[in-house]
Parts: sequence; structure tokens; C-alpha cells
Amino acid sequence: MHIPDNLLSQPVVLTTGALAIGGFAFGLRKLNAKLRDRTMVLMGVMSAFVFAAQMVNFPLFVVPASGHLIGGVLAAVLLGPWAGALVLGTVLIVQSLLFADGGVLALGANFLNLGLIASVGGYAIYDPIRKAIGGQSGVLIGAMVAAWFSVLLASLAFTIELGASGYWSDLPRVLGWMTMIHAVIGLGEAMITGLVLRTVLSVRPDLIFDDERATTRSGRWTRVAVGGLAASLAVAAFLAPLASPKDDGLEFVGGRLGFLDEEAGSILSGPMPDYSIEGLPDIAAVTAAVGLIGTLAVFITGLILARAFTRKPRGIDDLDLPSPPDAGPKPHAA
Repeated sequence: MHIPDNLLSQPVVLTTGALAIGGFAFGLRKLNAKLRDRTMVLMGVMSAFVFAAQMVNFPLFVVPASGHLIGGVLAAVLLGPWAGALVLGTVLIVQSLLFADGGVLALGANFLNLGLIASVGGYAIYDPIRKAIGGQSGVLIGAMVAAWFSVLLASLAFTIELGASGYWSDLPRVLGWMTMIHAVIGLGEAMITGLVLRTVLSVRPDLIFDDERATTRSGRWTRVAVGGLAASLAVAAFLAPLASPKDDGLEFVGGRLGFLDEEAGSILSGPMPDYSIEGLPDIAAVTAAVGLIGTLAVFITGLILARAFTRKPRGIDDLDLPSPPDAGPKPHAA
């Protein structure tokens, strides 16, 4: 559900851009310096995985359209809501600049919908469900419910943005079709989110973010980074070439209702537009190669972003170590 350029009006572009910049800056301030290694590794890994997973469009069967993972709730469950939003922002920037997937001018709206609303808003749905149910069941049920709602909320936000861009008269039809299509896509989002988190819970349950505990066992981050990156590269290399060629939900609704021009895209063509390489045939090997390049690019970008904005604690006082027990008064010197 990446909005192309030349679809939203200038006031909407400016408004969503301002909200996105403010949200992104606030997210950077919320990165937790006490969990610097954890944040760096997981931001890199989750950026890579979300990018690779978004290349894998799955067919909806009920209509001739496809959907793909947003990943906002998944990233938030592992990193917290604001770092999760930054993961989506990292992915969207790379997609727009390298692959012309989503407009450059529409980056603000895309980050608002897929980052802030899907991740931060999704976490607001997930967290009370997790706490009410408790345990691993709470994490899984809460995340799957929130993932489904996150897709609907993002589609609703786009519908409002489109209406504010001069399509108010078509709002009921757009809202109806977007809700119907993305309710189905949300089921795929919930299933993928649940499968990934079930794997994480069986291997490293301490990776689940808990704002009340905010701790995780130290070390072994190299293993997490290597394993997570390897899984992401495997998705890009082996699953992305099998993605459904059908239009995604936004493209399908836009084509059906006539508000999305077939030529709509990004004002920048990017070096690998539409996940292809100029002069090379559109075959599985090329798609896999492009996916591997993009996955590595967002992995490195996520690491750099986290490293730049999560500084090491300045001293031992920042580590929140327990105070030593009181040994009583010191003996007087003789």
C-alpha cells in the first residue's frame, strides 16, 4: 500500500510530510541508549526482514489482487512502537529512492500510514491485549489482532488523505472497497506476524519488547544479527521471485475506481525501478539479485541509523546497577 506521487494534493503532502518528520524525529529521541546493542542489531535485522517480506505479494483469491506484509506491529513487538516505526521509515526511504516503490513526495504520507499509524497505533492495540492475557499467548494473540487492525487503520488513513485531496465525493466507494480488500490482506498480515513471533518465542523469547522490563540478556548479538540477516536474505532470494504479479490492494482499488493513473509512480525512477535492472530480463534470478541488494541496503541503513542515535551510556551511573548492601559504619583508624 505504497502511495505514488501525483495522487495526493499539495496541502495533504505538506501536512503529512510535517507529521512524518515530527514523528521520525521523536522516534529517534526515543531510541533507548541503555539497550544500544539490542536496538542496533534488531533495527538492522527487522529493516532487512520487513523489506524482504514486503517483496512477497500473496494472492487474495477472493478478488484478482494481492497483498503484502506491512510489518509495523511485528517490528513494534520486538523493538517497541517508536523504534518499530523507524524500521518502517528506513524501509520506505530505501524503497522510494532505489526502487521507485512509493513516491518521494508521498514519503510523508506513507510513513504516517505504514510507520506511525501501523506501528505506534498497532502497538497501542497490542499492548493492553498482551497484558490482559499474559504470557506467550498474550503476545501472539495481541500481535495478531493488532496486525489485522493496523492494515485497516493504514487503509483508512489513506482514504482520508485521498478525500482531502479532492475525492470527497468518491469517499464512500473508496472507503468500502479499501476496507473490504484490506480486511482480507489483514488476515495475511496477522498470520505472518503470528508465525514469525511464534518462532522468536521458541528461540529467543527475551527479544520480545517489554516497556516495563526493558531488559534482555546480554551478548550473542552477533548470532542474532547473522541469523536474522540470513533469514531475510533467504526470503528475498527464494520467496520474492514467487510473489504474485497481481496489483496490490491500493492499485486494485485505484484502478477499479479510476483515481489511480497507470503511469503513477515516483518522480525519481531510481537505479532499480520496480525491482528490476535495466537491460536484464525480468526473470526470477534478477528479482532475487535485486532483493538481496535491497535487503543488505536496508540492513546497513538500519544499523547506521540506530548507531548514530543511540549513544553509549556515559558512565556507570547510567547502568542502573543495584546499590551494594550497607556494610555498616567503617571502623575508626587506630
